[in-house]
Amino acid sequence: MFPFIKKKYKITKEKERELRQELKKLEKDVIDAANRLEESRREDSDEDDANLGIIAAEKQAFEKRIKEIQSILDNYEIIEEKKACTPNKVELGSTVKVEDGGKVMEFRLVSSLEADPLKNYISDKSPLGKKLLNAKVGDTVEVNVRGNKIRYKILEIC
Repeated sequence: MFPFIKKKYKITKEKERELRQELKKLEKDVIDAANRLEESRREDSDEDDANLGIIAAEKQAFEKRIKEIQSILDNYEIIEEKKACTPNKVELGSTVKVEDGGKVMEFRLVSSLEADPLKNYISDKSPLGKKLLNAKVGDTVEVNVRGNKIRYKILEIC
């Protein structure tokens, strides 16, 4: 990849909102941590070096995450809902209902930034996500999981 080409992040409106909220919170957290550090230094308080180190590490972690979020928000593309709900084929943003051996499941295909197994959001970069991408209703995709082949029949796309 060329260093002058920036990666374009594909995210949903929901993820954009979450990132902006997280950014606001982190900016407040950095200010709070900086104030705690400054106060401790001015007062030569009883804070021991370990606690000051923890506060400084927290501040540094907040700043790192802020840079990550800003990088995403500086170069992103929204997955449009109308584009995401094309029932002809599975695309980024599609919700897919599949069947595996009589068991029906529903997944939403998202970017790796949004993947969340608790919400059944799977990354388009995951083995299943790669197989589902561009598949159509009625197609069966096969994924190897720990040496076992699992077949998913696509029942519905939206």
